[in-house]
Amino acid sequence: MILTIAQEGPVRILTLNRPEAMNALSGALAVRLLEEVRAAEQDADTRVIIVTGAGDRAFCAGADLKERRDMSADEKWAQATSLWRVNDAIWRSPKAFVAAVNGWCVGGGFELALYCDLRIASDQARFGFPEMTLGAFPGAGGAVILPRLIGRAAARPFFYMARQVGSDEALKLGILESVVKREELLPSALELARKIADSTSPLGFAAAKELLNAGADLPFDAAAELNQTLRRPLEATADYEEGLRAHFEKRKPRFIGR
Repeated sequence: MILTIAQEGPVRILTLNRPEAMNALSGALAVRLLEEVRAAEQDADTRVIIVTGAGDRAFCAGADLKERRDMSADEKWAQATSLWRVNDAIWRSPKAFVAAVNGWCVGGGFELALYCDLRIASDQARFGFPEMTLGAFPGAGGAVILPRLIGRAAARPFFYMARQVGSDEALKLGILESVVKREELLPSALELARKIADSTSPLGFAAAKELLNAGADLPFDAAAELNQTLRRPLEATADYEEGLRAHFEKRKPRFIGR
């Protein structure tokens, strides 16, 4: 089974399960991952999706280069496009995605983690884009997302000099939310995911995610207009009314996504 799925209350855990290949993204794994991203999006009981990798060596070593070795240029591009579709689906999903990263997180694996909303890593993780030493550059949106996350100046060395960094440096750059011991990685990711699920309404989270992802690249007036467009409908939701009641009753709100 190249992808395993577990459910922990409102949290779904998707585990890339090719440890013998450092969880490299084969075409088949990319297809399965996209299917499960979309399935989780349609599941009202799932609020947060954790993406992680099996084994101790890697979160994901990127596209499966052994698979690529005998491909035509068109087939290679089709594989890269399949990886991009996964990242694009995560980026546009109204659900929260948390990457739990251990070991090598490079190439398409680094891109996959970057397109998640939040990232937590073990102190053994390492990040970079080896594509820069192979005559190309990352094909699934890495050069689009990394500068938006850490700024162009900090992103350039990853592309111009194939820079690799460990967890501590990735934390300083703003790539990671936190760094933990290897044995604490999944429990910490679950704690973070449950906090998101417990603290926010599904509708409020989805609107805020859309604004944060799209608004940063818009002119101020357009971003402000998008803010109003996304915020106004929330006033009429049952969740907003429940949030207000819970606030005044000094209790935890029970959001239902309506």
